[in-house]
Amino acid sequence: MVAVIKERKRGFWLTAFLVFMMLTNLFSVFVYFVNPDMIITAFPKISLELAYLLGSVCLFNVFLAINIWMWKKLAIYGFYIVVIFGVLINLYIGLGLIGSLSGLMGGMILFLVTRKKMQYFV
Repeated sequence: MVAVIKERKRGFWLTAFLVFMMLTNLFSVFVYFVNPDMIITAFPKISLELAYLLGSVCLFNVFLAINIWMWKKLAIYGFYIVVIFGVLINLYIGLGLIGSLSGLMGGMILFLVTRKKMQYFV
């Protein structure tokens, strides 16, 4: 028999993080696709193609946030992969080690807000 999952409660911090993730990534998608020249000016190592790739990654992050909202465990692991990709890209564009490693904060926050709720994710 299938065990029935008792009522799932997302909690304030997970909800706040997911909403923040959706809003900031949607804004980033807008910036990367509408004004990539601004990004290229700020980071000269970024090509137009890389700017569009990063915009696509931000759009993928919105997809991941929606799936985490819908209790999909695979989306959590996908977000961790995107975080690692982000650190590598930050190193490539010259943010330095400390600036690049600060990109791990999103993954750490996601871990902290989901660790006690992992049994609810499928």
